[in-house]
Amino acid sequence: MKVRQLTLEQKDQLVGQTYDGVQYFNPTLDADGIWFISNEEFFNCTTAALFGWTLPEIDHNPVITDLP
Repeated sequence: MKVRQLTLEQKDQLVGQTYDGVQYFNPTLDADGIWFISNEEFFNCTTAALFGWTLPEIDHNPVITDLP
């Protein structure tokens, strides 16, 4: 799965912001310690929240939690 990489500063700016006026950005940390948003959030952004950023597309590396 592909996602869009964020810097820590970009993540901080997106917290609490909507990408379409209704749904909120959900910056998430992956297993490599990289902040990202989904391509859905990126491509469906109809607000000025992304500030014209060009966010690199990266492979998602999920955090895997072993459950007992």
